[in-house]
Amino acid sequence: MTQNGTPSYVPSLDGLRTIAVGLVIAFHLGVPWLEPGFAGVDVFFVLSGYLITAGLLADQQANGRPRLARFWRRRFLRLLPAATLLLLAVLAYSTLRQPLYQRGDTATDVAWTAVYLGNWHFMGANSYFNDDGVPRILLHMWSLAVEEQFYLAWPLVITAAALLARGKLRRVLLWLTVALIVVSALLLAFLYDPAAPDRAYMGTDSKAFEPLLGAGLAIVLAGTRGRALFAARPRLIAAVGIVLAGAALPFLGGPSDAYFRGGALALSLGVALLIGALVSQPAMAVSRLLGWAPLAYLGRISYGLYLWHWPWAVWLGVAHAETFRPLPALAALAATVATAAASYHLVEQPIRRGRLGAWLSPRRLVVAVAVVMVVVLGWSSALRATHGIGPATRVIIATGDSVPMKMMTPLDRAATARGWAIDSAARGGCTPLAIEMQQYLKPPHEGAGDCRGVRPIQDALIDRYDPEIIFWWSRYEWHQRWLDGRVVGPWEEEFWVALEADVAQTVDRLTRDGAILVIGRTERPGPGLFDKCAPGATDCYPLDDVALNHDEYRRRWNDMVLELVATDPRVRSFDLDPLICNDEEPVEAVSPAACDDRQPDGGLLRPDGVHIRVDPYGRPTADRIIDAVLEAAEG
Repeated sequence: MTQNGTPSYVPSLDGLRTIAVGLVIAFHLGVPWLEPGFAGVDVFFVLSGYLITAGLLADQQANGRPRLARFWRRRFLRLLPAATLLLLAVLAYSTLRQPLYQRGDTATDVAWTAVYLGNWHFMGANSYFNDDGVPRILLHMWSLAVEEQFYLAWPLVITAAALLARGKLRRVLLWLTVALIVVSALLLAFLYDPAAPDRAYMGTDSKAFEPLLGAGLAIVLAGTRGRALFAARPRLIAAVGIVLAGAALPFLGGPSDAYFRGGALALSLGVALLIGALVSQPAMAVSRLLGWAPLAYLGRISYGLYLWHWPWAVWLGVAHAETFRPLPALAALAATVATAAASYHLVEQPIRRGRLGAWLSPRRLVVAVAVVMVVVLGWSSALRATHGIGPATRVIIATGDSVPMKMMTPLDRAATARGWAIDSAARGGCTPLAIEMQQYLKPPHEGAGDCRGVRPIQDALIDRYDPEIIFWWSRYEWHQRWLDGRVVGPWEEEFWVALEADVAQTVDRLTRDGAILVIGRTERPGPGLFDKCAPGATDCYPLDDVALNHDEYRRRWNDMVLELVATDPRVRSFDLDPLICNDEEPVEAVSPAACDDRQPDGGLLRPDGVHIRVDPYGRPTADRIIDAVLEAAEG
């Protein structure tokens, strides 16, 4: 630490980066016992907030104000080359290898990621914590969007404070930072919904307290008294920080309620204290340990490690795997390290430190960024428009809940083998009716599953492909819902009257261009659902309870489908039950409604009683289902 608070190179901070990225990678690779590893992102946020604020304050002290153009130029040179390389690689992979149903989502994800607004996009597109379907290759880029938004806004705040506060800059800035930390941490708790945590977890407003804690540390260390405080007791402060962060971390997995209601704040405060101690006393034992050369090197390439680890996990089938597989995980890790090292030495450093970086003045950099945006956004737009389908391809649109979402990869293989293409309009927790559901163990008017967004997805895919078949696969039709401002359930006749009307409207909409609607009559749950709803269980949702104890509602829905088929030539149907269940007799020991879905190897087809285990049972199950869809469509 220099006398004016400028962060000179501190190897231990690179070691801390290695710890942070290691936690995140372990979490994403599914390493057992490291469920709280996602909190490594919090460490990055605190560290980034400290480093950029320390640099801006040093620049302000030396020049009278922060040189914003210089700051943003350095940030773009640091971040953009590697991110551009990743986006181009993802676009190339999607163009050459991705199945039809994934390409549109990938193209959209690339566009949002390129403009650093991915966090706001992903919180409404795909859950970070719940595996509802095929993992999105760029989902992890939400955190870089938060950082970049902070990099754009925070220097303006410091500049404004420097102009207005004059000689009291540090005091004014410190109190402002404390106020913003309090507001942001309260927002994290206020916006938290256990059923849908992504808004709170990914929001720039609700995560800003973490980089702001780092910023607050930089402001404290920029003053003589602050530096003296940390210099006097660095080992004690480091110990307090490690204990605070280490004690918080085990309770944050899930993510748990504790993360949103003080846990993330405690973790981040502990990290900030540790950072302050590390920069104040580079010679103490923990500084030397974190500054060990291999750890420091991995920290220097940690940006690339973060960029590439999740795409490799997706490409190698590790992401959201149902069981941890050490060898594929090690392969993904090795590929990540190799790619990150190559990116650092062949792309990032030459641009940042070499002649090209020196040539890129702020004006030229703006032009270069514009060219990159044109290429990336143009390619993603073209990919989204063509979506990888030829004019002669026959198309199926699958619509439903998380069950078909999780099965899309084997369904795509099965459809392709039979000369068809398939795309997905499914959304977890939703029915193709695109109505507002009442989900989870929540009081009325809380936790409503807003599934109305399903309709524009369905309409867009129908307009794009003019599909021959719409395949309906869901179990939410007979689940409680919102109607006229209140919750109604299948135990009320009013529910069924409204359902019949909604079905009629949805059939008209889905078949408006001549498609045949094939409805899979809902299958019985498997015995795996019994464990989820065993006495004392906390995650047995109302739908699960109804499925196990009120099979009459499922049967009534299936009867409604049969009546519809008998009266409407646009609608066909088949029974999913014999394609999934091994018997026609209920498993009485579990529930009168359950069926035996054990496979020849003894495993359960649906470990949770609902979702099909894709590996190894997805492909043969998908073959049976696609054959049934095509047979039903032919009449």
